[in-house]
Amino acid sequence: MNMRINQAMDQAWERRKLVAGALKTAHVYRKCADYEDLFQEGLIVYAQCLQEMADQPQEEADKLAFRKVYWRILDLLRQKKRQRDHDEPLLAAAFVGQADQHNLLLKEAWKKLSTSEKLLLGQNILAGRSLKETADLMNIPYRTASRIKKQALEKLRRQLA
Repeated sequence: MNMRINQAMDQAWERRKLVAGALKTAHVYRKCADYEDLFQEGLIVYAQCLQEMADQPQEEADKLAFRKVYWRILDLLRQKKRQRDHDEPLLAAAFVGQADQHNLLLKEAWKKLSTSEKLLLGQNILAGRSLKETADLMNIPYRTASRIKKQALEKLRRQLA
């Protein structure tokens, strides 16, 4: 049994382009912070499919495996999004609490920012993460994070002036 698992993992690694294709189909690219984790998860699912369908033709097994990998990746992405949606209000509330112990104006200005602006400023400025780390955490390109930060700071300046 253990030998079969090793053989299946070896075969999955040799045909890792199938997993990379499933990730690409799910719009998960190498720049994504979770790419490697999702790729490893895809390899495991692919190896399990190869093990379960050892008696079927390779082409049929690959078709089914591609779909299983694709759907597993989508499930993981949805789960991550649900977790992020659940945590976002908590993060925003915590950051507002830090930024606004004595300043009601800042609290009102903070409320007028979009969710992504709040999250980006909270992670970058209040949590002390670099803009690159924050961009990776939010799964957005660095240039987009830079633009969002610039716009959010400008909004705050206008509202506090």
